[in-house]
Amino acid sequence: MDTKIIDERDFVEKFKEKNLEGFHKFVSDYDNYISPIMRARGYKFVNYAERTVTFTFGQVTFTRKRWYKKGKCRIPVDEKLGLEKRAAYSKELLYQITRLATMMPYRKVVEVIELMYQVYITKDTVLKAIQLADELLAEKEDYRFYQESKMIKKIEAPVIYLEGDGLWIKVTEQEKERRNKDIAHFVIHTGSERKGNRTILKNKVEIVSQNNRVAREKVVDYIYNHFEINQNTLLVTNSDMGHGYTPYIFQEIAKGLKIKNHEHFWDRFHLNKEIKKSVTSYSNELYDRFIEAIKNNSRKKLKSAIDTLESLVLNTQDEKKFESFISFKKRLLLNFQYAVSPEQRNLEIDSLGIMESQHRKISYRMKNRGMYWSIEHADTMSHIILLSDKQIRDLFFGNWRKEYEKYRSEGMSGAKIKEKMNKVPRSLGLMVDASWKGHRHRERDRFLNKKVKK
Repeated sequence: MDTKIIDERDFVEKFKEKNLEGFHKFVSDYDNYISPIMRARGYKFVNYAERTVTFTFGQVTFTRKRWYKKGKCRIPVDEKLGLEKRAAYSKELLYQITRLATMMPYRKVVEVIELMYQVYITKDTVLKAIQLADELLAEKEDYRFYQESKMIKKIEAPVIYLEGDGLWIKVTEQEKERRNKDIAHFVIHTGSERKGNRTILKNKVEIVSQNNRVAREKVVDYIYNHFEINQNTLLVTNSDMGHGYTPYIFQEIAKGLKIKNHEHFWDRFHLNKEIKKSVTSYSNELYDRFIEAIKNNSRKKLKSAIDTLESLVLNTQDEKKFESFISFKKRLLLNFQYAVSPEQRNLEIDSLGIMESQHRKISYRMKNRGMYWSIEHADTMSHIILLSDKQIRDLFFGNWRKEYEKYRSEGMSGAKIKEKMNKVPRSLGLMVDASWKGHRHRERDRFLNKKVKK
């Protein structure tokens, strides 16, 4: 002992050694505790087996007892620690790696784990964690079908809000060809409310897919199974009017759900952005006239502003600019009925126009850093990012896994899934599988422009 300032890293290392000693004692104590219980259950102790596992507190090599009964092997210590057969990493470590991977590049995850825990992993370890999360997501989707065989209390809401938009990311395919691909993103909720200084969306659910049609199928499936729909239900939709998000698309969703009351809006942010792009290069004053016409829902004022813009465009004698103007004019007049504001239809303004903020968490991780993704990793990562920390932990450790294994062991899949398929509306050509992975494989094939078996 001396008065020299300690190096905290050395201090931590000494505590770590004590932790490892404590871990070995825990393994020995638990084996001694469980042994008479295993014998009472008819199991016979055969031998000790050694394994090495990396936990958040370091890599440990330890031995534990193996028990057999009628050819079936059980290792109680592994069960107590939640270790899968032949797993080299603890589930807690893989969970934390997955959580970090939603916030930073894989190589940074490696650095953070080493810095925080003095545990050495590789980029392949991060890939394994993401692969495990992908498998758990598929199982969780299977479990959802089993769960829905029970009586679930549906959400009763007078208004259901639905918004959709696409998000472009960079992907590489098998031939290492690089290109941009679109991720379809839909948000379902029942309105907004203030919570402290924040506005939150009630009953919010987000759906993403690499295929727009499959995403829409999931939207219909979710709303149908989780909302109480009656003759007074109002579906309010909002989009930038782009391909895959036109009023017709949302009308088909309403029709598939048998919702008679449907209001669609041209997203005000995207509408103003489109007007600004087409008008401000000619006149800022004219831009204000367009905005006023939209604000007052005046087709007459809009046509007047368009006529003025047409004169300015013709004066440039630029054929490309005139073609752009014609396209802008046609699009604006054709969709003018959807440019009305929510207030004019007595709807909450805070409940619409939320897609840009919802996109942000995906775009920050997957788009803004110039990253390229494989198709499968892009799909998995986009789904994990949408989960909260609590939901990711539930994915790895939730009680649903025990129930899921019980359902599977009881052979409930076939009949239950067929029953579910018969209950889902078919007007969109909806195809609901017991396995989400089936959807995933079809999505990937469609994404690669391959022929898909139906």
